[in-house]
Amino acid sequence: MKKILVTWSKWMFASDFIKRYNDTFDIIWLDKEYLDITNISSIEKTISNIKPDIVLNCAAYTAVDNAEDIGMKLNYDINTLWVYNLAKITKKYGIDFITISTDYIFNGTKEEGYNEYDECNPINAYGMSKYLWEKLSKEENNETIIIRTSWLYWWWKEFKNFVNTMIKLSETHDNLKVINDQFWIPTYTVDLANAIIDMILNIDMYKWSTFHFSNSSVDKVTWFDFAKEIFKLTWREIKVNPCGSDEYKTKAKRPQFSRLLNNSDIKLRDWKEGLKDYISNNY
Repeated sequence: MKKILVTWSKWMFASDFIKRYNDTFDIIWLDKEYLDITNISSIEKTISNIKPDIVLNCAAYTAVDNAEDIGMKLNYDINTLWVYNLAKITKKYGIDFITISTDYIFNGTKEEGYNEYDECNPINAYGMSKYLWEKLSKEENNETIIIRTSWLYWWWKEFKNFVNTMIKLSETHDNLKVINDQFWIPTYTVDLANAIIDMILNIDMYKWSTFHFSNSSVDKVTWFDFAKEIFKLTWREIKVNPCGSDEYKTKAKRPQFSRLLNNSDIKLRDWKEGLKDYISNNY
């Protein structure tokens, strides 16, 4: 049985992964209070004591706007330095290393979506921190497996995510404005976890690789599209009005187009099917 060390176990994807596969693998999970992310000696001691076969890094600083100013140091500590240290240590001990990145490493000008081999050109500090760790981790451990994903939501309906936020707002609002000029694809954590397991079961085939794992779609999807589908599946009578992103000013610029195109043999189901599954299990 493979031993998998999962970092930042309370993060939504890590929690889902552990919940679903704790009986299938020997999973050791560590949350951030047990690891000094900037102390490479401490990290090395912990990993060498655990002796995992695989490190699945789920740590992430995701406060995209704060990363531009008050959270900038923490953003780079978690999203760059931490992963760089993990890459060095896993290389030293011959441990397989999987780490999760984002669609925000792209500048958002490619309307048809981004392939795994497309040039990275982030337009905000969060995306830059992720781009740097991709680059540095590959330099330190060329067998690193990078998984890029986008707009995660997960099984626990009490957790703050877009689906739960929309449903909660519908309880007190008759009308909502939702952005309709940013294009991407949502990802259900259950489907991401299943895809990563498929990869782990044949991990020797996938070392050195970069994956785009988000739910599939024949069309580009916006927040507006996502919201309409949520209310359709929950039978909620609410008027959803499309608006431009200029109506919601943010410190960090977002890519307009960041659909991730998956060219691997591991596919995730259609985003509407994933959302339907999530709704039926939670509402």
